[in-house]
Amino acid sequence: AGSSVVWVQSSLILQKFSDASMLGRVVSVDYALATLGEAFSAMCGGLLQDDAGLSAEEVSFWMAAVAFGTLVVWVVYLYVVRV
Repeated sequence: AGSSVVWVQSSLILQKFSDASMLGRVVSVDYALATLGEAFSAMCGGLLQDDAGLSAEEVSFWMAAVAFGTLVVWVVYLYVVRV
């Protein structure tokens, strides 16, 4: 649910700051990258289960760990580098 809120907010920001003549292109790139991210995540999950022999629970744990690591990097960037 949280990622949906972030995506809606980022879509609104893209719409607000994009030139009207480029809006369709910008939104299509946003959707394409989101779809690519979902496909890449599904591929990684499948590879981890099939090739690495991890269970669904272990794959979920490692994907959550990667997401948490990304969150930590983002928070450090926002509060240390930008401030």
